[in-house]
Amino acid sequence: MLNKLRFILPILAFGSSLVTDGWAQSKAAKKRTPTPALKMDTQASGTLAVQLVNSASGVALKGGTPAQRSLDLGTVSYQSGSNTLNVSVQKFSSSFVVSTRFGLEVDDSTGKVGTVTVLAATAAPDVFIFRVDGFQLGPTPQLIQTQVKPGAQVQHLLEIEVPTSLTEKNSQLQNTIQFQVVAN
Repeated sequence: MLNKLRFILPILAFGSSLVTDGWAQSKAAKKRTPTPALKMDTQASGTLAVQLVNSASGVALKGGTPAQRSLDLGTVSYQSGSNTLNVSVQKFSSSFVVSTRFGLEVDDSTGKVGTVTVLAATAAPDVFIFRVDGFQLGPTPQLIQTQVKPGAQVQHLLEIEVPTSLTEKNSQLQNTIQFQVVAN
């Protein structure tokens, strides 16, 4: 049974370009070396840029620039839960779910984009189940939200389901969640 688990998950946010018909995607997802924090990076392409921002009911982002912030979910376990403020743990018979909130803001440098659609995907299949706002993620981009206005901060729920069959040795997160926005 899982004793302790330190959550480390890189999250990438991508903007899309009106010039490229709305899709901006990394060709090669980087593997990240585990650290004691959730890495969150932002990138821009075309006229849209995506930022990951603090949520009042989530774990606070740390670091100086939006491209180098981190989100530390702390150490969690099936038996002890979490001692980190704004990190929840739900127990089930064969798994437990660790969750927190985060914010996402889309900026449009031209001011010409009325709304965008937000998609998310994991860089690779994984033993962990990742969900954003209840939508299960996989390597194929999943629709998370439509009709998001640039400039608005939208709150999202990140959930990571951990099988209880994992041990402390084989339980480190090494996947990436990629956010994409497409102009409507």
